[in-house]
Amino acid sequence: MIYNLIHIIVIGFGIGYLPCSGTIASIIGAIIGYYIISPSIIYFPILLVIIILSTLFCHIINMHSSINDHYSIVLDEFIGTWIIILLLPNKKSCTEIILSIFLFRILDIIKPWPLSYLNNINNGFGIMIDDISAALITVGIVTLLKNFI
Repeated sequence: MIYNLIHIIVIGFGIGYLPCSGTIASIIGAIIGYYIISPSIIYFPILLVIIILSTLFCHIINMHSSINDHYSIVLDEFIGTWIIILLLPNKKSCTEIILSIFLFRILDIIKPWPLSYLNNINNGFGIMIDDISAALITVGIVTLLKNFI
């Protein structure tokens, strides 16, 4: 019963079985993040706990799959977008959020180094760390663009 609940969470309540599931999860995650996450310091420890639990959940589901980081796992995309929303310089700028989600998805799909290396870690940590890294890189790029353009 607990495994089924974890599975439902990891696949984003069914989003993982839709076409373009990672992009859909990222968009929905950004919408949720836009309305729920604020720049308050309390969100950092909450997000850290969510990341730890998500890593554990992804690891449990990954252990029962014959494919590492199965396409239906989209919890990592939610976490990535929430990290972006939390760290963006201007959290309420729709332009920055749209640009960030676009860059995040490009990085997550193409997986340039070091994301490609991190993606080869065959456990829950590997599933989460490439998206967390892509989110951090995205925030860095958007911040640089904002400061220099």
